[in-house]
Amino acid sequence: MPDRPVVMVVEDDQEMNELERELLEAYGMDSVPAYTGSEAVEVFRQCRADAVLLDIMLPEIDGFETCRLLRAASTARIPIVILTALDGDDSRRRGYEVGADAYFCKPFDPDEVAQKLSDLLTR
Repeated sequence: MPDRPVVMVVEDDQEMNELERELLEAYGMDSVPAYTGSEAVEVFRQCRADAVLLDIMLPEIDGFETCRLLRAASTARIPIVILTALDGDDSRRRGYEVGADAYFCKPFDPDEVAQKLSDLLTR
């Protein structure tokens, strides 16, 4: 990939958002932040990210609905990776039902998340 992929990081906690974006930078990816579900949909329409790193517990619109809206807004099947504190089977199942490609629970292994994103971006 000659161009660096752009990953939209949707995380309402500002420090965590910055940490996740620094992680992506270390793995050769650019990023754009969003802090709410509705902001994510708007930013996605403007920047057309190559992938999305998505929290579930967000203000305004939760991550499940945000994932569904992002899927509906895109003709291409962009990778959506959920990164959340919700680790129950119901949450995981619901994440995949609304269109997530991967589901990771916090605390997460940075290498594992970055590798999964990289794999999804090159498929």
